[in-house]
Amino acid sequence: MNKSRFHQPYFLYLLAVTCAGLALVVVGLLQFPTFDPKATFLLILTLAVFAEITSTTVKTTAQGIGFEVGTAVSLVLIPLYGPEAAVLAATACTVTIWLLKLEQGKAWKKSWEPLAFNVGMHSVAIYIAGVVFLNLQRQLDINTLLGQMLPWIITAVLYDQLNFGMVMVIIRLKQGPAVSPLAMWKENMWAAPINIMILAVGGGTLALAVNQFGVVGIIIFFMPIVLSAYAFRLYVNQMQAHMDNLEHIVSQRTEELQKVMQEKDAFLAVLTHDMKSPLTSIHMYATMLKEYPQIIQQKPHMLDAVLHSQETLTGIVNNILDLEKLKADGQVPMEKTDFDFVVVAEKVLSMVQVQADSKHIALLVDGLDRHTFVYADQNHLERILNNLITNAIKYTPENGRVTVTLATQDNQLILQVQDSGFGIPAEDLPYVFERFHRVVSHRKLAAGTGLGLAITKALVEAHDGKIEVISKEGYGSCFTAYLPVLPPPPHNQPNANKPSGQTQQQHAVNMA
Repeated sequence: MNKSRFHQPYFLYLLAVTCAGLALVVVGLLQFPTFDPKATFLLILTLAVFAEITSTTVKTTAQGIGFEVGTAVSLVLIPLYGPEAAVLAATACTVTIWLLKLEQGKAWKKSWEPLAFNVGMHSVAIYIAGVVFLNLQRQLDINTLLGQMLPWIITAVLYDQLNFGMVMVIIRLKQGPAVSPLAMWKENMWAAPINIMILAVGGGTLALAVNQFGVVGIIIFFMPIVLSAYAFRLYVNQMQAHMDNLEHIVSQRTEELQKVMQEKDAFLAVLTHDMKSPLTSIHMYATMLKEYPQIIQQKPHMLDAVLHSQETLTGIVNNILDLEKLKADGQVPMEKTDFDFVVVAEKVLSMVQVQADSKHIALLVDGLDRHTFVYADQNHLERILNNLITNAIKYTPENGRVTVTLATQDNQLILQVQDSGFGIPAEDLPYVFERFHRVVSHRKLAAGTGLGLAITKALVEAHDGKIEVISKEGYGSCFTAYLPVLPPPPHNQPNANKPSGQTQQQHAVNMA
């Protein structure tokens, strides 16, 4: 042991309290032969130790506050055998709690300081409270209600506050001026009435039972007290589990919020970068056309570049608007009508043709040679097809190929877009439809916000459909959307939308 510890005020105080408590324990042991009847003493001592099983600790911001009825049982020994007997019972209760914590792994078997201090603290407090109790009984008429209740209440208050005071002193000596005893006392004052009620009512009730009914009264009145303490323990444990669960939920939500904020920051960074490029392009070409109007005859591709930049910005804005709708409403607003999807598909293809031509990408189409009437949201289906095709063109190198297939099967509209592009790595496939997700290796290949496929999936699922992807890095990708939006065939008539004979659906090529 470090000899310098003996000169520390904290250690000197701990030794003083411990020695005082142990001295009182020795006095109690010396007086044990005079206890009469010993059977009653041993019964109360046993019940006090047994009651510690129901002890409860309520967690607070700084430390835990314990509630137990063993001390209340120990107080019964004061009017029967004197304060020294109560000291023995309080010591037995303290050691029992320590052993229970040791068994549960909440205490270190070699850490004797808390055990020694607690033995001394409880012994000193219950002895002083016991002496005050006996003096009050001598001065008051115990035949009156006030004479019976007041000593127990004062004893309970004194014992509780003495314990708290001694704890505050050792905490202040150990942690220094940073700890304010008054502030800690105010913070934990809510627990005092509960402890005082347990001590006063529990001890007084058992003492009355001993006077009226002897040993039988102790056993009869002990059970309700212990059961009440056990019920309180179960309630506290249940509430603590509930609070732990709430803390877990709050922690989880906080992590999710932090993740969302990180995604938002990344999205804004990508957004500013992606919008800067087309804006710069539009500004540059517009300035040149303003200063040199005749240049359009020499470089007609400038208009295509401006239109392409405008379409890029429009796509970004539409994705942001769709994202805000999903956040605000929690669902995709729908305006379903009957229309010919072939007309919508031809409109989309005409818009994306310029993008395909600018990269010399062959845009192949299959299944648009017949009318296909659907009942769906026309704008949403247009966005689905547009997002899939533009995404394919974006991630397909020059002189590549994009194939769009339209088919009907089992009362479903099947949209398939296949490209000969860069392909998606296997580790990224599970996340391609998540918001803001972009394949790392693709970020330098094309601009994007990581919203297009997420919004496409939301629009497909809003129509009770599903979307799948097959891809292999270096071999391209194939996205297939299944949309149950075809109107049912008339009764007793064949389905006009379902082609007879050979189905005009172009299957995805083997990606292996």
